[in-house]
Amino acid sequence: MLNSNYECELSQKSKFSVSKAVVSTIPWLIVSGLLWAGIFVKPVVTIKEVEKPAIEPRDNIYGVDVVDKKTIWLAGSYGKVLLSNDGGSSWKIQDTNIVNHIQDISSWDNERAISVGNSGVVIRTEDSGKTWKEVDVPKNDIANKLLRVHTYSDGEAWAVGEFGTILKTSNYGLTWEKMRENEDVILNDLIKVGSEKIIVVGEFGTILSSEDGGLTWGSVELSFDIESSLMAIEFSDELHGMAVGLDGLIIKTENGGATWEKVLGQGKKITEHLMDVIWDQNKEVWFSVGNKGVWVEVNKNHDSLKSGVFDKMDLSWHTEINLINGEYLAVGANVGVYNPEDNNFIELSHKLVR
Repeated sequence: MLNSNYECELSQKSKFSVSKAVVSTIPWLIVSGLLWAGIFVKPVVTIKEVEKPAIEPRDNIYGVDVVDKKTIWLAGSYGKVLLSNDGGSSWKIQDTNIVNHIQDISSWDNERAISVGNSGVVIRTEDSGKTWKEVDVPKNDIANKLLRVHTYSDGEAWAVGEFGTILKTSNYGLTWEKMRENEDVILNDLIKVGSEKIIVVGEFGTILSSEDGGLTWGSVELSFDIESSLMAIEFSDELHGMAVGLDGLIIKTENGGATWEKVLGQGKKITEHLMDVIWDQNKEVWFSVGNKGVWVEVNKNHDSLKSGVFDKMDLSWHTEINLINGEYLAVGANVGVYNPEDNNFIELSHKLVR
């Protein structure tokens, strides 16, 4: 019996010794395993590519041209030009090789377009923006920023900008000529009315008019004082036009620009800067956009004025407005479409296609 107890005790001690030995080797096994893995196992790192948005948060889009219900061109900061062929659902970034801010863009058709911007830069394309080429234009030694460009039939286009610059091309932007001597005034927009009349608006209420296609110019005298700058002009026909500007300035003409009157209308007094205006033929209203997301609608008779903001939670500024599929496409600090029927502003997709 004594021997049996002794053998049992020896057996338990033996098992304990074995377990202790096993446990003591575990740290060494772990270390050995880590060393082996570090030497012989090569890690594989999978990096998921971050998709770059077509319109980045730092981008400002200054110009827009709607060619048709699917084709839209945008132009903005640091030479960025974007093209959408699906009504704004996706965008292609076009290579312009330009670092200057592009202020405006206008097209003759789906293939030919012109862009203008800071430092007098002018670029053109003949292949839907697959290639953009810079062209030389007349410049001066003081200031050369070009602010607006508008295209017309048979390759004609006009551009305006700083220091009284008015430029014209008649061959789809290949060559340009200066149409007026320099003057210490910023010209912000222009429009061709009929076959020969050109009307230009600018700072401090400047309105210039030419009846002979830009060969000679005259200043339009107003019967009231304007301290604010006029930023944009639009005509619904050869007689009726509207211009908008800073501090909520709205003026109208009913005789082809010979005389102008302030639009007062019934409704709120507008104090925000207005940067662009268009004529909506279907609704028979003038529609304008500007700072802090503001929009203004004036009826055909100029006696009723409505205003609002695109989005009360996003008071972004907008520099241009265009029509697409019966809605208003606004560009500036953001890009979106506004439907006045349901008072809804939807930012266009930032999806980039390659």
